[in-house]
Amino acid sequence: MKSRCDFCYRHCTLDEGQSGICSVRTLEQGRIVTKAYGHLAALAVDPVEKKPLYHFLPGSKTLSLAMPGCNLACDFCQNYTISQSSYHQHQAGEAIDTAALVSLAVERNCPSISFTYSEPLVWQDYMLEVASLAKSKGLSTIMVTNGTFSEEALERIFPLIDACNIDLKGDESFYRRRCNGSAKPVLDAIEYLVGKKAHVEVTTMVMESEHDEAHIRALAGQLAGRGVQVWHLSRYFPRYLATDPATSESYLQQMINTVSSFGIDYVYAGNSEQKQATFCPRCHAQVVSDRRHAPIRYDKTLKEGRCSACNQEIYGRWPS
Repeated sequence: MKSRCDFCYRHCTLDEGQSGICSVRTLEQGRIVTKAYGHLAALAVDPVEKKPLYHFLPGSKTLSLAMPGCNLACDFCQNYTISQSSYHQHQAGEAIDTAALVSLAVERNCPSISFTYSEPLVWQDYMLEVASLAKSKGLSTIMVTNGTFSEEALERIFPLIDACNIDLKGDESFYRRRCNGSAKPVLDAIEYLVGKKAHVEVTTMVMESEHDEAHIRALAGQLAGRGVQVWHLSRYFPRYLATDPATSESYLQQMINTVSSFGIDYVYAGNSEQKQATFCPRCHAQVVSDRRHAPIRYDKTLKEGRCSACNQEIYGRWPS
């Protein structure tokens, strides 16, 4: 008897013994299960800014973890050794108990746990088990995702995840040509999560060979129309199967200038030497220091989420 997986927008229908496109979800004895449940491919303590999240607990550390797998096949994948099926089949380590992970986060002075590196959607059952326990212990939860949620997954995940960084990789043509995917579920997820008042930051890796000014302007319009306030435009470097030349600093700056009039208050350069401070969108006072340099300093009034110079609300969750 066939069964349908509802973890992502693809809704793979599986026969006994068959795996989904992600190669992680499989039908065993009439039940869809996640292969190597709880066996981590990566575990590290990172600055939260590395996710990247610039408006969520700045200056803090986060316990970052991943199981293998992804439901896309981007030819430029930055973490292909743990996300792409031809590489990750034997990458997972020993299973780690959820309680041990939460204890480790506390021991390492991490106020949050991040599900990142690969695609958490395809191992969301484990993610949600960890997230539920983490939240019960007062920790925050972060999901770094390609955003190709199913409607069912959105409803499951939203209550247990405090902050998301979502990749919007390009337009529909770009997704079909280079990712074996679709932009529509990503845009739908962004709209849903922003509408639910979740903390959302969006990342787009800018490929100079693909993302021209019209392309970036179209993405800016789609994000602004959905109420996104934080957008990371990140430099592309060749990785995995992609051989496109690296994006230059000057081109990235040009794209940032291009979207300055779209009403997205906080636009940042990623994988870049450009300044990464936060400025008040009303009076332009600096409220968070340049994140390239530690320690990160922020305006004391951000504890109340406001600019000290003009009392403008600054989007985010700030240390108390």
